[in-house]
Amino acid sequence: MATQTEPSAIPDERLTIEQRPDGAIVVRVRSAGDDRDRLPDAVFSFRCGDPQYAYWLARSASR
Repeated sequence: MATQTEPSAIPDERLTIEQRPDGAIVVRVRSAGDDRDRLPDAVFSFRCGDPQYAYWLARSASR
């Protein structure tokens, strides 16, 4: 179990990372669980200058 000081890794099979033509990074995280009990997917977007932009850009390039 992750503590508050160590980040929790999201399994690659639950992630979709795309870079839009305008340079923004869109990250989709599929929820875990059975179809019946599954929550909606989480969707985040990052633009150049956002604190996490470089992280997600590098992670998308490593896929």
